[in-house]
Amino acid sequence: MIAGEHVILRAFEREDAERCYRWMNDPNIVRTLKSRYPIAFSNEVEWLDRAMQPREDERHFAIERKDDRAHIGNASIQEIDWVSRTAWFGLFIGDPTAWNRGFGSDAIETLVRFAFDEMNLHKLRIQVFDYNERAKTILASRGFVQEGKLVRDFYREGTWHDIVILSIFRDGLRSPEDHS
Repeated sequence: MIAGEHVILRAFEREDAERCYRWMNDPNIVRTLKSRYPIAFSNEVEWLDRAMQPREDERHFAIERKDDRAHIGNASIQEIDWVSRTAWFGLFIGDPTAWNRGFGSDAIETLVRFAFDEMNLHKLRIQVFDYNERAKTILASRGFVQEGKLVRDFYREGTWHDIVILSIFRDGLRSPEDHS
C-alpha cells in the first residue's frame, strides 16, 4: 500500500468490481473520462482481472480513504517508458461523498510521489478535457504545467472538445525553457 496524508493507494481486489462498474456507468464521472458507452458488469470484471495482473508498462490502484479504508476511486500509471522514465496517468474519485474534500488532490500527490521516488520516473503526463476547470486547477496547484493542447480531439454531447496535456517533472522544471 502507498500512503498519502488522507488516502491509500492499494492493489485492486475482486470485491472492487461492483463499485468500479457503478462508477464507470455514472454520467457525472464518465463526462471527465474518455469512456463514452455503458459498460457491462462482465466487461468491468474482465478489466479488473487485467488490472490485477498488469503488463510491464502499467500499474493500477484503488484509492481508499485512510480513516475508514473505504474504496473511493481509481488511479493508474500507463504507457510507462522505462528508458525515458516517462508515463501517463489518470485518476478519479468515484464516490460522491468523497468529492470536494481533498481526496483527489492527495491521491495526485501520493501517486506523483510514488512515481518519482519509488518507480524512478522523470516525468508524468495526464490528458484532461479543457472544460474540466476543476481538474486543471487542482493539477496546476500541484505543479503541473500545460505542455500542449489537442484541438477538437474528442466528440461528446454533440460537440467537439479540446484536450489539454499537463505534465510534471521530477526535478521541478516547469517547462522545457527552464532547462536551457
